[in-house]
Amino acid sequence: MRVWRLADGTPAGEPLRGHDGTVTSVAVGTLPDGTPVIASGSSDKTVRVWRLADGTPVGSPLNLQSTARAIAATGAVIVAAMDNDILAIDLSQ
Repeated sequence: MRVWRLADGTPAGEPLRGHDGTVTSVAVGTLPDGTPVIASGSSDKTVRVWRLADGTPVGSPLNLQSTARAIAATGAVIVAAMDNDILAIDLSQ
């Protein structure tokens, strides 16, 4: 997964690597301390959270029952929609 600068369309740093499958969904949120993060869902049945500033992972991958079809974020809460389930993840915990 790659992050791009909106101002000029150039890549911001190196690609974020970690998923073993296709990235199927992404969202942006914030940690409780205000740090911006990216959440990504994949066909490898995981959700990963990355610090936007430097791409470092936040915690371990979150394991799902199936592919994350969509992700939404509001503050420190990330919601992942799978085939028949919805999972809410609170990053402040």
